[in-house]
Amino acid sequence: MKGSFKTIAAAFVVLGLVSMGGCGGSANAEKQNGKTVIKIQTFNNFGYGKSTSEKPGANLWAQYEKEHPNIKVEETVAASSDDARSTFNTAISSNSGAYDIYAADIAWMPSITAMPNKFTDLSSYIKNNDWMDWKVQGGKAADGKTIGAGNDIGPTAVCYRSDLFAKAGMPTDREQVKDLLGGDSATWDQYFKVGAEYHQKTGKPWYDAMGGIWGAMKTQIKESYVKQDGTIIATNSTIKNLYDQLTATTEMSAHLSQWSDDWNSQFKADNGFATIMCPAWLLNNIKGNSGDFKGWDIADVTPGGGSNQGGSWLVVPETSKVKDEAAKLVAWLTAPEQQVSTFKAASNFPSSPTAQKNPAVSGKLDPSMNNAPVGKIFTDRAKAVKIVPYTGSQYYDIDAKLGDALGRVDVTKEQNPDASWKRFEQDVKALS
Repeated sequence: MKGSFKTIAAAFVVLGLVSMGGCGGSANAEKQNGKTVIKIQTFNNFGYGKSTSEKPGANLWAQYEKEHPNIKVEETVAASSDDARSTFNTAISSNSGAYDIYAADIAWMPSITAMPNKFTDLSSYIKNNDWMDWKVQGGKAADGKTIGAGNDIGPTAVCYRSDLFAKAGMPTDREQVKDLLGGDSATWDQYFKVGAEYHQKTGKPWYDAMGGIWGAMKTQIKESYVKQDGTIIATNSTIKNLYDQLTATTEMSAHLSQWSDDWNSQFKADNGFATIMCPAWLLNNIKGNSGDFKGWDIADVTPGGGSNQGGSWLVVPETSKVKDEAAKLVAWLTAPEQQVSTFKAASNFPSSPTAQKNPAVSGKLDPSMNNAPVGKIFTDRAKAVKIVPYTGSQYYDIDAKLGDALGRVDVTKEQNPDASWKRFEQDVKALS
């Protein structure tokens, strides 16, 4: 899910109490009309609830109800990952048992896997499910427990403005654009080389923001900020070289703060950015910000190799009074068939290879992206992911500071790259 990347201020919305079926609840479980209640917290749009004419996926709660007549689910949907995480942290630290299932964003998982005793081992429940190997690892604790059941993922391609490419005399066919950017051997050097040529021809920005580029770059390093032994290495040559490479492309940037009103308005502007790093979930943002504009397309390529940005898991806290029933629901929700349904309902890309092969996924064309075969493209991009970064307890704090450093160069322009890096070094030292 995109929760880690966008924060919207809004209150929690209770979608309703939906009667569902299942095995009987435990003796201490909350009951409603004789049915065991399972409480689940999600955020943004997981595609579980009632479908719409625009998103015709099934109502999974209603479907589960037919199969399990003794269960009732209460789904609470937070507007953003940050909102949900605040409630989650309070509940887990106080052992309040507020929810029986939590949807957990990728940014939460390091803290969750670091305290496996607070969560139910789902291994025996999800043994018939299948997820990509790197997704499985993301839900495992150091002691080997699987405490996160894999939901969606964020494989990344390059979305581009075909109208702006055409005006610049560049190829617009997505296969030709893929080749232009280096094909299966695409590098950041090649991406920036093409960007420099585009900018020289047009005077227009090649990409939206350095932060967006860094979002893909950082996922291609196994140990970026912290080594697995806990050693902080965020200011070493690996990160510094990438930082230097990125900040040397200042003239190619639109200098936008992602998720800002200015950023939103540039998706269909004549002087808007020509490319953007495009996790599967970002298509919803492109569509929402483009309206009836039809200039966007997508190329099956990722500079530097594969990149996964985002994704989520479902976890069951030990405080749940209905752990068995909750774990069974988690296994069902993350099975291939339901991942296909949530893809159709909310465009959340499946982490299950079986789901990815389903014609509803593999054959999906997107009219708003020039009928691009988005199912095939993102399946290819998921297969291209070879590295899953180690994200220790300090990873996201350090990453926020690196984002600040790029922002000072790119967005506010208050510091040059060298000065901003020195401040980053100070920030990292303060976190040590």
